[in-house]
Amino acid sequence: MNLLTDPWLPVRDKQGNSFQITLSEIGIREGEAALDIVSPRADFKGAIYQLLIGVLQTVFAPQDRREWKDYWRNPPSREQLQEAFRPIEVAFNLDTEKGMPAFMQDFDLPEGEEKPVSALLIEAPGEQTLKLNADLFIKRGGVDSLSAYWAAIALFTLQINAPSGGSGHRVSLRGGGPMTTLVLPPENTPHSSLWHQLWLNVLTQEEMAELHGNHGLKELSVIFPWLAPTRTSEKKGMETYPEHAHPLQMYWSMPRRIRLHWEDEEGECDLTGQPLSMRVRHYQTRNYGVNYAGNWQHPLTPYSLEPDKDPLSIKGQPGGIGYRHWLGMAVNDDSGKARKASALVVQKYQDRWRSIGDTSMNPHLWAFGYDMDKMKARCWYEATMPLFNLEGEALADLQHYAQKMISAAVEVLKTLKSALKSAWFKRPKDAKGDMSAIDPNFWSVTEPAFYRLLAELAELTEKNDEDGVKKLLSVWVLALKQSARTLFDQYALSSLNEDGDYKQVIRAKHGKGGLEHYLNGSKTLKALAA
Repeated sequence: MNLLTDPWLPVRDKQGNSFQITLSEIGIREGEAALDIVSPRADFKGAIYQLLIGVLQTVFAPQDRREWKDYWRNPPSREQLQEAFRPIEVAFNLDTEKGMPAFMQDFDLPEGEEKPVSALLIEAPGEQTLKLNADLFIKRGGVDSLSAYWAAIALFTLQINAPSGGSGHRVSLRGGGPMTTLVLPPENTPHSSLWHQLWLNVLTQEEMAELHGNHGLKELSVIFPWLAPTRTSEKKGMETYPEHAHPLQMYWSMPRRIRLHWEDEEGECDLTGQPLSMRVRHYQTRNYGVNYAGNWQHPLTPYSLEPDKDPLSIKGQPGGIGYRHWLGMAVNDDSGKARKASALVVQKYQDRWRSIGDTSMNPHLWAFGYDMDKMKARCWYEATMPLFNLEGEALADLQHYAQKMISAAVEVLKTLKSALKSAWFKRPKDAKGDMSAIDPNFWSVTEPAFYRLLAELAELTEKNDEDGVKKLLSVWVLALKQSARTLFDQYALSSLNEDGDYKQVIRAKHGKGGLEHYLNGSKTLKALAA
């Protein structure tokens, strides 16, 4: 079985029909072009997009923007991709014997610990949790058997997102639970096919020169680490730095030493319900796999950058992904001590959008990833954000206005929570209740207005219309005030009001130092609307 040559990839067309194709059919297929990937899990879908982008980046990267534009307008045929994929087919075999290359699996794994295939799933309860019978929310036993292809995707998903997994079980090259951001075309347009979604995130060979790594290395094993004995990390000084690997290994990093057990048995895949003739129920693992260290910057991930420190990938956090993350994900954010740099593919889209030849095409950003607490997956988050076809001063101005809008929102949220403490508790300064549940509600309520106004601001900055900008920022101030008042009323009179003192609630809203006092006197809000 082979991920490149077998027809396993589930996709759908614009009529909603689902079918399976080979990876070489993601460009032009007989009949209808594929529009999207069909996956039984959200994290698998994100991983498959990264796998397909990685394959194209490895063997089908265009020489320059001219060639990139040619394939944007005329996707490649199945025969073109088959020919391009042929040199790397050996890296995508699945069910080989130990000592032979197998996709994302240790080349010659010695005896190790045996685990059920469900442990490949990032949210699966850990060994200690099972021993303590503490798997209260995510139960054991839900997945006992996987088809060969979905076991491979589960393994790939783990390798590229790997959280800390105990002593010597290494995290992914991007750290545990990294955020991934992809540029996607608008839906329901001639350029909304799966091919165009992938191609927007493929760098030219000229752009790849910016990737960290040893560009002089030529062997396939420095791109696909499972093609050779593992570069292990039992001792300090055995880390893998960019100079030890080709930059393309970032797409194929393999921190975990794992070998799947293949069973020639008929059954049913517990994820898809489809019948199968080859299944995976267990795997073998051992610690001290590849320990990635140093200045790695994956081109699909945003990073926090501080002088004289290694890059730190942006991770999922409680509260999800919202417009407060637009700066740093959709565009660079230079406002803080640590510079937040959007993913390289996002930056390169901003550089090349004119070469597409359709300036009315407004793409969006798809951001996704796990919120991890060490080994525990707290939540999977994903969101879409707008991107704007701007450059130079217009883009810089939009970033500036967005920063001011987000800073104002942060201050209003802080004041709202302070007012609610005053409404709920007689001694608010001593109250130790958790107020974090208010945050996602506030961000969600204010998000539609933010993105609507941001789109209008993008048009005004391009026209250099300062008066129009001031009016829109005034509208944002009004939206923040109204949202704060509405949320205060909802929460102040809820069951969270511990003391039930309604005079206290009125003072917290209308009294001196209360919510209204701040909203009407805030220097930040007045300056934004000035």
